[in-house]
Amino acid sequence: MNALIQFRKSIAPSVIGLLFACFAQNAQSVAPPTYHVGGELPDVAQRYDFNGDGYPDFVLNRGPETAIWYLSGSSFLSGALAPTLPPFGWRLIDAADFNGDGHPDYALFNNSTRQTAIWYLNNNVFITGAYGPTLPAGWALVAVGDFNGDGKPDYLLYNSSTRQTGIWYLNNNVLLSAGFGPTLPFLWQVVGTADFDLNGRADYLLFNTNTGQTAIWYMSGRTRIGAVYGPGAGTSFYKLKGAADYSGGYPDYVLFNINTHETFILFLHNNVAVGSAFGPTLPPDWNLALP
Repeated sequence: MNALIQFRKSIAPSVIGLLFACFAQNAQSVAPPTYHVGGELPDVAQRYDFNGDGYPDFVLNRGPETAIWYLSGSSFLSGALAPTLPPFGWRLIDAADFNGDGHPDYALFNNSTRQTAIWYLNNNVFITGAYGPTLPAGWALVAVGDFNGDGKPDYLLYNSSTRQTGIWYLNNNVLLSAGFGPTLPFLWQVVGTADFDLNGRADYLLFNTNTGQTAIWYMSGRTRIGAVYGPGAGTSFYKLKGAADYSGGYPDYVLFNINTHETFILFLHNNVAVGSAFGPTLPPDWNLALP
């Protein structure tokens, strides 16, 4: 069994919960987008706030190397190296607080073995690692989010052959239950999750790579309860990377220019753009990994 590797240091994590699971229910049909009115609950949880200052931060990568850029809104404050990912097929998929210590952790996925792992962090410092459940053949981990409102991150899975999604409910790194989510339309992909309507549950953030169109699918657990188009993100050079709350209210879009390495934040009120700002420009050899 390959060991998980810390930045400049090897570690041998404990193997916990190597679980296989079958999906419990049939796939749900895809209906045309319908408008859904957002809630009014404050979104105080910042999934990507590594230094605990109330603002989400950027996670950068250069190959297996990662770094954290600390932001105040859209403004760069400082940066620090973070753990280097292990070799042989491991990728950083998302970040969330899996062990409930108030610090975001890395969620990793191995394309070859379909193994998942969680790296527990304190700010940018690696603490320890543990394996999560292994995915069935044909499925990939694409994002994490709290879909059942229990305060614990869950896995969002995707099958590229069937365009089916699935949600695995977790307690830390242990699989509790699993089931199908909605099937994505052709040419659409999930680029992240966020609570856009402020109802306490994660929603899907979708992006059409051909048209640059975005969409939000409002979820209640694994059930899609509504959908609406968001602002277009463009198709030339900007790529929609995800969403986080940079403006102190609703989740906002984060875009990355693959040519200039500029970042751009679209401030949203639910699905409506209400402003924008350039974020910091990344060094030429680094890319924006999260959000």
